[in-house]
Amino acid sequence: MTSEERREARYQRRRARRLQRRQARCDALGSLEDVFSYRKMFYYGKKCCNGVRWKQSTQNYELHLFSGTAVRRRKVLRRRYRFRRCVHFTIRERGKIRPIDAPHITDRQVHKTACNEILIPLYTPAMIHDNGASRKGMGLHYQYRRLKQQLRWHYRRYGREGGVAIVDLKQFFPGAPRLLIYQRHERYILNNDLREIADQIVAQAPATAPGRGMPLGLEPSQQEMVSLPSSVDNWLKCQVGAHCAGHYMDDYYIIMPDIEQLKEVVREMVRRFEALGIRVNKRKCKIIPLTKPFRFCKARFTLTETGAVKVNGSRDGVKRARRKLKMFRREVDAGRRSLEGIDEFMNSQEAYYKNFNDHGRLLRLRRLHHAIFGGTPCSGLSKTA
Repeated sequence: MTSEERREARYQRRRARRLQRRQARCDALGSLEDVFSYRKMFYYGKKCCNGVRWKQSTQNYELHLFSGTAVRRRKVLRRRYRFRRCVHFTIRERGKIRPIDAPHITDRQVHKTACNEILIPLYTPAMIHDNGASRKGMGLHYQYRRLKQQLRWHYRRYGREGGVAIVDLKQFFPGAPRLLIYQRHERYILNNDLREIADQIVAQAPATAPGRGMPLGLEPSQQEMVSLPSSVDNWLKCQVGAHCAGHYMDDYYIIMPDIEQLKEVVREMVRRFEALGIRVNKRKCKIIPLTKPFRFCKARFTLTETGAVKVNGSRDGVKRARRKLKMFRREVDAGRRSLEGIDEFMNSQEAYYKNFNDHGRLLRLRRLHHAIFGGTPCSGLSKTA
C-alpha cells in the first residue's frame, strides 16, 4: 500500500467516525413526536412571553396557551402547520438602519422549540470555541475577554511582533445564500422529519432576494447564521493553526506574529468565503500592527509595551451621552421629563463604561451631569461615589 492509499484510508476512517457521531447526536434527539412534545412546546411557549407580557397579543396568546399548544403540536405532527406573515419594520441603531421581520408569537413557539431542540444540539459541536455570538453562556463581553486572553497569550510568546487582521462580512444576514443553509441541513439533520421542519422555517422566512437572505428578528436565523461560516472557522483553527483567532457573528479577528503570513491567510480566507457565496466587505478589511490600537465590535484594544491589554468603550457613545444630557436639561425645564429618568440614564452609562478602562470618560460625564443639573446627583452614582 502506497503512502497516498494509506492517507486516503485514514481520511475515510475519520470521515466514517464523524458521520457516526453526527448520526448519534441526531438519534439522541428522538423522533418528531419527541422533539415537539407537548411538554417542550408548552415550556418554550411560556419562554416566548418573557419580556413582552405588556402586549395585548401576548396576553391573548398566554390565556389560551394550554389549548393552543395542543392545536399547534397536532398541526406540526401532521405536516399542516403554516407560518404567518412576519411584521416588517425598521429601526435605527447608532445611525445604521436595520430591517426587522418579527414573527407572530404563535410562530415563535415553534421557532423556539426547533431552535433549542434541533439546531443548537446539532450545530454546536461543529462550531469553534471562539465564536461567542448567540450562544448560551457567551456573548459580546465574553468575546472581549477571550480576545484579551489571546492578546496576552501572543505577548508571552512573541511580544508585540506581528499584527491583527480585521475581517468584516458584507450584508451577512440579507446576503446569506439559502442553498448553503439547505446543504447544512442535509449534512447535520439526518432525520427526514426534523430536516423538513427546518427547511420549512427557512423557506417561509422573508427573503431579501431570490434564494438569499435570512431576516433579523427570527430566532432560528441567529443560529443558522452564527454557524454558517463554520467550515471556514475550522479551516482557520485546524489547518492554518491560528490560535489567536475568533469572531463575533460577522466580525473576525486574526492575530499572527508574521505580517506576510497573515496577509496570505486573509487572502485565502476571503477566497473561501466567496466560494461559499458569503460576501466580504473588503473596504473594512485591514491589518494593523500590534504596536497600534485596533477596534473590534465598537471597542478599542491596546496592547501596551508591558503586555497589559487596555480596552476602551465606544467614543461615540460619550458624544451621544453629552448631547442627551443637554437636551434633558431643556426637557426638565419644560416639564416633559423627570429627574428620575435622568438617574436611570446615568446609571446605564455607568454600567456600560464600568466594563472598560474608561474611568476618565465616566468621571467627565459625571462632572457634566453635575454642572447641568447642579446639586441633584443621581441616586445610583451617589451610592458609588
